Amino acid sequence: MDYIELDIKVTPRQPGTDLLISELSENGFESFVETENGFLAYIPAKDFSESSVNSIHAFENEMGEVEFSKKTIPAQNWNAEWEKDYQPIFISNKLLIRAPFHAPVSGMEMELVIQPQQSFGTGHHPTTRLMAEKLLTMPLEKRYVLDMGCGTGVLAILANKLGASKVIGIDIETNSVENARENAGRNSVVDVTIEEGTENQIQGRKFDIVLANINKNVLLKAMGIYADAMNGNGELLLSGFFITDVDELKSEANKNGLNFISVESDGEWALVHFKKG
Repeated sequence: MDYIELDIKVTPRQPGTDLLISELSENGFESFVETENGFLAYIPAKDFSESSVNSIHAFENEMGEVEFSKKTIPAQNWNAEWEKDYQPIFISNKLLIRAPFHAPVSGMEMELVIQPQQSFGTGHHPTTRLMAEKLLTMPLEKRYVLDMGCGTGVLAILANKLGASKVIGIDIETNSVENARENAGRNSVVDVTIEEGTENQIQGRKFDIVLANINKNVLLKAMGIYADAMNGNGELLLSGFFITDVDELKSEANKNGLNFISVESDGEWALVHFKKG
């Protein structure tokens, strides 16, 4: 899948950078990388329209000067881009997430070997780290786990390594599904199944823990489906959004019978923990 990259320069850099990232996340942009003068924003090419960046100009008078350029990044380039800058990730001094071309590190309790290819979710993004850190604190033994929008499969694989009896990972992208299956094999996990589909794939099924590291709009739309797919006392971990989005997600979760447990953050990104019943 091709992506559109916007290279946005903001003068002064703050608070304009944070405001624009929040605005673009509302318009389908999936990931952001802050730079010295602003940030890079990424959206699937199929979802991009010129109207989606009109908000940049709308904010300009309030924030100062804003300049941006646009380019298309072909799908076949993603792997090379990841490998160029990909570094091992250490989480809570317990977990190492590394690529196959990195050497193992002694003294770690657990390691995952993840080849990103054309998928997202390697531990580098704050939301993936938040989810992984949270899973390390939760009792997963003999629990049935769903990883929605599984990407590389890193969270599904981690859940299995932490004792989950069965894990289902679902992603809408064919490339991600293939990548996650390869990573599951790379880590020799059992009882991890990767499926292609959307949240509609889980209707009629029940899980003990649901993980969803996706953008806010998808989470709001699918909240009722997630709630219906949870067993009594089931738990839901959501990430992929900003701290400023937490209240809106809490409200929607409450409407669907989910109780707020906690919120955690990494910079401007957040994770929210809910429980059913």
